[in-house]
Amino acid sequence: MESAVSSVRKCVVATTVAAMCATIAGCTSADSDKPVASSSPSLSSSASASPEPVTLRLAVYGNEASVASYDDLALAFQNNNPNVTVEIEHAPDAEAAFSELLVEYEARDTPDVFLLDHRNLPALVEDQRVLPVDALLEERQVDFGDDFQRDALEAFSESSALQCMPHDVSPLVVYYNEELLSLLSLVAIDEDPPNAVDGWSWEQFSAAARQMSRGRIHGVYIEPNLETLSPFIASAGGEIVDDPQSPTTLLMSDEDTRAALEQVLTLVRDPEVTPSRGELERQGAVTRFKKGKLGMILGTRALTPELRAKESLNFEVMPLPSLGRYHTIASMNGYCISSQSDNVAVAADFLAFATGRVGATITSLDGYVVPSNVEVALSPAFTQPSQQPRNSSVFNEGVRRSDPTPFIKEWPAVLRATQPLLERLFYSPVIDLDTQLEQIDLISQPILSPEEPKTVVE
Repeated sequence: MESAVSSVRKCVVATTVAAMCATIAGCTSADSDKPVASSSPSLSSSASASPEPVTLRLAVYGNEASVASYDDLALAFQNNNPNVTVEIEHAPDAEAAFSELLVEYEARDTPDVFLLDHRNLPALVEDQRVLPVDALLEERQVDFGDDFQRDALEAFSESSALQCMPHDVSPLVVYYNEELLSLLSLVAIDEDPPNAVDGWSWEQFSAAARQMSRGRIHGVYIEPNLETLSPFIASAGGEIVDDPQSPTTLLMSDEDTRAALEQVLTLVRDPEVTPSRGELERQGAVTRFKKGKLGMILGTRALTPELRAKESLNFEVMPLPSLGRYHTIASMNGYCISSQSDNVAVAADFLAFATGRVGATITSLDGYVVPSNVEVALSPAFTQPSQQPRNSSVFNEGVRRSDPTPFIKEWPAVLRATQPLLERLFYSPVIDLDTQLEQIDLISQPILSPEEPKTVVE
């Protein structure tokens, strides 16, 4: 039986032609004095005007269900541009997609447009492998004013230009099992419970985790990696690197950072509260959450469809807990145009459509992304009030509270190098926090600030 979301998605795709044709023809809404919204720009550029057939290669990534929305997006674009054929290439995840892209660059056989994780953008910008898109999109009447998430635009900007157009801006939030936790239980009878707007403190979050930990049920899982820990460090007033623009070292041994990590480690190293490494190897955290064996898990919007698919699971979302002031981090990707593309104008048309009102609506319906398009992020296409979670505002607020990762090509290498050491902090029976935090800082330094090769003078 066809799902309700699938039916709605097909309806949107079917009506796209009529909606966008009205835009192209200069039509307006029922009020003929009002212009068409700038976030749904006219496609009256080369793709719609040129009679020559064009094949546009589009590379995306994700699981089978999420990739289906890009198929619908391509179909809608083709319906408005009969001379264009969109060929979709897909990879299972962001890293596989990036590895394949690098091979294609060397072979000079890249897709015209590709979806790119923000962390991989600095390497392409440095090698001039993407075409800046701001001027191209301005020619297509895309208004960057209040139509798109400002933080997302800044994250994809470098060298005074917008390098790629942000698509998904999904902040890290807390998913919790409503059968295991009532927020009312965290406060006295005459006090207001934590809520999605005001958030909750680390003390309340910790109390919730311990309250749910009973028998074979653990209270919380926090992934031991640098980016997951960074919002807690920022919340406590710490800094993860010495200079966000040109970092030379991590600051894990800094006093404020250490104080935040002590609080996190006190919770996650409690074997009654957090699953052990062995338990997680036997059954992953998401599976445990779906089976009611884990009370809380941190995740982005991409986790939502999988949890919805689990019958009898009642879940909700909350912001990350605050150790001082609420911070989070967002998983971001965007549409980029290859510097090797021979179809730049058509590629730009596609970007304008994909991130405009209709395109962003299509890719939001399956529930995997938080659209950078503000109008769509506030619309039922994203909020989906009839489905879990009801607190969809947590995602939109989280976008505004997200701290960017350093815009440097070395950042992925820093994440890989520090991962084993952070796992030891979480799972080793005995730790020396001072020594191990200093070791993490030292490991980062030759990656972030490599020594210049010495010139041999003969």
